[in-house]
Amino acid sequence: MRTRGAFRSQLLTALFLAAACPSHAQVVTLADACASGDRAHEKIRAAQAREAAAAVAPWRALSAMGPSVIDTASFLRNKDEVAFPTGAPVEGFSPVVLAEEALRNTLAIAQPLYTHQFWALRELGKAEVERAAEATRAARQDVRLAVTAAYYDLLRAQVLGEVAREAARLAEAESRNAKDRFELGEALRVDVVRAETEIARARQRLVEASAAIETARVGLARLADLSGPFSVVEPPRPALGRRAIADLLDAARASSPDLQQARAAARASLAEEKRRAAALFPSVGLHWRYHLTDEETFAERSNFWSLQIAIEMPILDAGGARYLDLAEQRANVRSTTASVAGLERDLMVDVEKAFVTARTLATEEEAALEEAKLADETYRLLSEQYREGTSTSLDVLSALTARTAAQSNRAGVHYGYAVALAQLDRLTGRMDGAAPDSPGAAR
Repeated sequence: MRTRGAFRSQLLTALFLAAACPSHAQVVTLADACASGDRAHEKIRAAQAREAAAAVAPWRALSAMGPSVIDTASFLRNKDEVAFPTGAPVEGFSPVVLAEEALRNTLAIAQPLYTHQFWALRELGKAEVERAAEATRAARQDVRLAVTAAYYDLLRAQVLGEVAREAARLAEAESRNAKDRFELGEALRVDVVRAETEIARARQRLVEASAAIETARVGLARLADLSGPFSVVEPPRPALGRRAIADLLDAARASSPDLQQARAAARASLAEEKRRAAALFPSVGLHWRYHLTDEETFAERSNFWSLQIAIEMPILDAGGARYLDLAEQRANVRSTTASVAGLERDLMVDVEKAFVTARTLATEEEAALEEAKLADETYRLLSEQYREGTSTSLDVLSALTARTAAQSNRAGVHYGYAVALAQLDRLTGRMDGAAPDSPGAAR
């Protein structure tokens, strides 16, 4: 029975080690994972494509002042030809009023001299470019945050796996102690049963830890586009340091890509309102037409051009549709402005919450470390006392369970603190700064 249990334990340990440390694995740092995610993640590529599309927006202002060239070719057939009744032909005079068949070609060139929409279109183009750029920055920071969280999840899963493996090893040692004391008549059968039960629990936790490692590894590989076996390493320990909440709030107002994107959208909405209002202003343009026809008539000449300077004054268009569009856009501007104000207030609240969370976890980490040390010492003392016969197996196994819980809690708090700092950096717009494993990033 002992041989079968030892074989099962060795098999579980081998499976855990295979999941935690793949053979021939490349070492991937947190900076490597973030850089790989920046290059390959679909969300960033989609945002970059939208940014490229927005890059044409500033050219709309120039195109509004640019010329329009239209060439129109046509063939016309009338039922009958209409002509003046004449006797003798007169040189240079065509008696035809309406030709039966005619081929025509007209070249028209329109050159705006002034349109009041130019200024609004220029503002609108700048706002669209800025909004797309901030959207790309937000996408990149979202991906970096997701990769960072997945990286720490894998590290936490591996540490929890080590804790589970150590707990299984200690449970087997306590089981051997209980059996030895039972054979010597110094312990009861219930002590052996308790120890065997603890081994079963430890093996279950080991299997769960191995599955958690595999799940975290798959998640990180998807986000960072990693192929093949890889291993992760502990980055430099981040720290909250002396960052004050007032400085973090100012940084969020100035650098948050979400807030900057919303502000750019508000400027674009205001520029669109100005453009619609400018459509109600008069415009000045130059129109030139050149006409060719294969059949000159009394009223139509070939190789003929005309030049016109025109001032267009919009008075009523489609029952006042332009006025309705302007009123609608003014309401949109008010809505966008209110949304930006609400987003800024929500962002300030989120930054304060993230700061409190990080500060709390920093304090908890010190306590969790001390708790883990004391739990380990308690278990060691009770285990020695049990071997000497001065404590019970229930005390030892309870201490072993408390030791495992304390070690797991320490890992959860440690990596939760690192993720909380990353979330704080995302809220303040600092995720696209120094690489996570660089000395400048270990704050």
